[in-house]
Amino acid sequence: MASRKPSVRHPSHSHPLRGHKAVAEEEIICSGCDLDLIGAAFKCTKSECDYFLHKSCFDLPRETRHKSHPDHPLTLLYSPPYESSTYECSACSEYGSGFVYNCSICQFDLHVGCISMPELVEREGHEHPLTLLYCSPYTNGLIVKCDVCQETVPDHLWFYYCKECDYGTHLHYCEVEEEVEPKRGGAGGGGKASTSGNKGGGGRGSAASELAAMLEAQREMERMQIELHMEMQRAKIAKKARKACLKLI
Repeated sequence: MASRKPSVRHPSHSHPLRGHKAVAEEEIICSGCDLDLIGAAFKCTKSECDYFLHKSCFDLPRETRHKSHPDHPLTLLYSPPYESSTYECSACSEYGSGFVYNCSICQFDLHVGCISMPELVEREGHEHPLTLLYCSPYTNGLIVKCDVCQETVPDHLWFYYCKECDYGTHLHYCEVEEEVEPKRGGAGGGGKASTSGNKGGGGRGSAASELAAMLEAQREMERMQIELHMEMQRAKIAKKARKACLKLI
């Protein structure tokens, strides 16, 4: 008879956890980062409990410092500290309901995925590396626009940027560019009409419009997924509350 894997404890959960190899067919959502879980993970040893963690989420440090918020350390919280049970990430402005790196002094919150974003990335279709910025690269009031989807990026959000070409993208949408947008040269600042003018060439208009429509559809789907996940979280909380009440009877 095969020996069972040893159990471990994590302060985010009241039950022991055991190692687990997650596969895509299981369609598991990590209880820490709220993202799809594939690969090395931990799962609750209780069969009735659907608590899962990426191994990387399990290993997150309880406190860290980050260049985007140099004045104070950030503390890992296992649930949002707000009455809504959600938080808005200060890096990407998307909402979260799981683990969060938080500065209680400033009410500064980061997804555990955003805090791990690399400072430099290479993107197919652009010859220079893009640098992660924590605010607008402009000091003269110019508007920041994403060169992939043409949407305005608020000045306080993180942004991948090539200074040489005045080319930038949203924090989390660069991979869509790799899959959909045709390859182009490095001087690709055409999408930033308010800063660089229209350098794109006549053949790019319809392709850019199609890409923008696809990106908008993807974002709407992501918004719906977040809303669905929040409803599921609320349902799980209500279920746990009912179980607790039954135990008291």
